[in-house]
Amino acid sequence: MKTPILETERIILRPITVADAEHIFKSWTSDPDVARYMVWDVHENIEETIVWIKSEEATLHSDKHYEWGLVDKENNKLFGTIGLKYKEDDDSYSLGYNIMKCYWGNGLTTEAGHRVLQFAKEELGVKKFFCRHAVENIGSMKVMTKLGFKYSNDSTYESYSGKKKFNSKDYYLYV
Repeated sequence: MKTPILETERIILRPITVADAEHIFKSWTSDPDVARYMVWDVHENIEETIVWIKSEEATLHSDKHYEWGLVDKENNKLFGTIGLKYKEDDDSYSLGYNIMKCYWGNGLTTEAGHRVLQFAKEELGVKKFFCRHAVENIGSMKVMTKLGFKYSNDSTYESYSGKKKFNSKDYYLYV
């Protein structure tokens, strides 16, 4: 299924495109605070952001990978992304998100998460969701629990480059 445009009271969720690259690079992929607990490393240049966006564009019609840009309806500003990716190892969909720092703590990630989960349950028939956060990332833990995820176990993860390793808390949501 093509990644659809979704909407909440304050947000439009839409696929990101290469046309968004400069804004995304300047607003969050180059920000060490945003990248701190992510599986991706800080983008050192816009080309890294373009490569990532092109990989997201390539999955636009996938039934196992959905990625949305989050647009603030109030000012039409793209402020982050949220996505679902199928995990074959435990037959679940993993929820992940990141937003620019000036949007932290205002409930928009939770609002977007509720809408993405609603889409996955109603349109895709998903029954099992996975989420994880680095132990130190309390903000992400709050989002997960507000979305209804329940703690499952401690684990670890590392960045794609292997430069960062994290102790984590894993969560599941069953429908």
